[in-house]
Amino acid sequence: MTIEGTILSQAYGYGFVVGLGAAFAILMVIVTTILSKYVGEVQDSEHFSTASRSVKTGLISSAVVSSWTWPGTLLTSSGMTYEYGVIGCMWYAFAFTIQITFFAVIALEIKKKCPATHTIVEVVKVRFGKYAHWIFLFYALGTNVIISAMLLLGGAQAISVLTGMHIVAAAFLLPFSVCLYTMSGGLKATFLSDWIHTVIIYSVILTAIFVAYTSSEHIGSFDKMYDLLTEVSKTFPSEGYEGSYLTMRNKVAIFNAWNIVIGGFSTVFCDPSYGQKAIAAKPLAAAKGYFFGGLSWLIVPWALGSCSALSALALTNNPISPTYPDMISTKEINEGIPMLYGLYCLMGKSGAAAGLLIIFMACTSATSAELVGFSSVITYDVYRTYINPKAHGSQLVKVSHYAVAFFAIAMGALTVVFNYIGITISWIISFIGIILSPAVFGVTLTLFWRKMTPLSLIIGLPLATLTALLSWIGAAKSLYGEVNKTTLGEQYSCAVGNFVSLFSSLIYVIAITYIKPPKEEYDFSTLDSQFEVGDDATKQEIEATTSLSGAEAKKLKFASKITMITAWVIFFILIFIVPMPMYGQSYVFTKSFFRGWIIVIMIWLIIAALYITIFPVYESWDVLCGLFKAIKAGKTIKVEPAIKSSGGSTADISENEAVELVTENYETKT
Repeated sequence: MTIEGTILSQAYGYGFVVGLGAAFAILMVIVTTILSKYVGEVQDSEHFSTASRSVKTGLISSAVVSSWTWPGTLLTSSGMTYEYGVIGCMWYAFAFTIQITFFAVIALEIKKKCPATHTIVEVVKVRFGKYAHWIFLFYALGTNVIISAMLLLGGAQAISVLTGMHIVAAAFLLPFSVCLYTMSGGLKATFLSDWIHTVIIYSVILTAIFVAYTSSEHIGSFDKMYDLLTEVSKTFPSEGYEGSYLTMRNKVAIFNAWNIVIGGFSTVFCDPSYGQKAIAAKPLAAAKGYFFGGLSWLIVPWALGSCSALSALALTNNPISPTYPDMISTKEINEGIPMLYGLYCLMGKSGAAAGLLIIFMACTSATSAELVGFSSVITYDVYRTYINPKAHGSQLVKVSHYAVAFFAIAMGALTVVFNYIGITISWIISFIGIILSPAVFGVTLTLFWRKMTPLSLIIGLPLATLTALLSWIGAAKSLYGEVNKTTLGEQYSCAVGNFVSLFSSLIYVIAITYIKPPKEEYDFSTLDSQFEVGDDATKQEIEATTSLSGAEAKKLKFASKITMITAWVIFFILIFIVPMPMYGQSYVFTKSFFRGWIIVIMIWLIIAALYITIFPVYESWDVLCGLFKAIKAGKTIKVEPAIKSSGGSTADISENEAVELVTENYETKT
């Protein structure tokens, strides 16, 4: 049936964006207040930007899943599945997972060499000076801005299509509630909201996939889905082998995946929010959190596309389809609408509302991380570095609050601009790596290569971006005969631009370094001592900035080697070992293989959901018990700065010791 108007009313749109957003903001403010009152978790400058560098593996993992689950994750992976079939969501998931596992290597290196840093950009400043710092600031803030706009664009467009809510209202209202609780709780509030959001997203996907393959009246089994996909390929064939939606052989899908692989590196390595999570983690929790988080995230787009988009595709010839008897339009595919239509086909308006819910969750949670990332860079890499080097902690917190508010408004405005000039999330995903990928090797070599010089970063990165832009435009002209938004967004021209952008930067940095080598190699042992903690830092926060030594340092060094090996193993498995043999053989899924394929997805999804839901609670169980006892005892704790400054005094206890003290008082009293 062709739907007139929208699937849901505007009340749903405003209810989610305003009502649910306000409720969540209030909840997070209450949680932050409780932690401050009963645990002594003060909102000083270190806590706001780095969560006191004390976050454990489970919360890091849930934060990785949440931050990487953009509206584009849900929408674009489903759009690719609708267009390419079973391999669409698989390629999206595989291609975007490897950046997370490789960034685990970077995260561990940060904890090993510079645990006192506040941002990943600050590392460049300390090692190479202000001119290199300015260059890397461009790439970091550029990534921050484009990703934030893409998050809001995907969310606002989907909400507008589904409910009819005006896109301008959605663009400005979506970040409003996020801004409130981010300003209240800083990075720690982001970690807590990430966990809640992620649990909800897993719950919706689990429900959808079991409905699709077990109880849906229109599909309801693996075999029925297989038969429907086979049937629809006869009416509307894909670009894959023999027009099948059940084959690995699809050249366009391969090139699209390549663009995601290359472009995805820039969205992780250059995004300040990912650096913040690495900095916030406990040393040995950093790599484990990113690895387990990456493998848990992998199943989110894979499972969602395999139930929602495949359902929308399989039911194309069924009157239940919102676009019956036609396919979903190319414009709507690029906007990721197949996911919403698929959930509607499976569960009616409840399914559409569930789709709206997870889009809202994905948009707000990832936006919160971007707000903290931006505010941290502005606070430490702009304000404290160039405007007020002697700023007190209270001033740093105030600047962070202003930066969060400004960025929320600015990103709403940029989202509106992108929408009205016809930019889609699919176009941005293809484009972002061309501009920003040079910074990937910039930050990697900064942390690993002793010979790298400031000049190689100052010249090499912008030169690589310029080379990539010219190659991208030239490829569009050569391959498609003209240069416009459409030809620049085609897979082949984007593949050229992304490849040149990433690897030319490596060539330029190495070449410039050897043309004008340094007088002496850099001593990484001197790096960490050059970072300065805020004067309002607690005893625990100061201890967390100290480089590990002895047995702990050896553990970190060993973990670094294992992390590097594991990252490369995962890369080869996901990009070559699993897909390429079937691609080379032009393999078309048999019915039994398809059954096994979906069963593996279901099992993986259940394990990931259990890990993300339960493990963070298990890790923090002693803290939670201490908190409940503290609340029951009615004992409050105030933790003062460990560094004497204006208005501060010397603290005798850390935040963890505060919990223990309240617990002991309660036990003595009872």
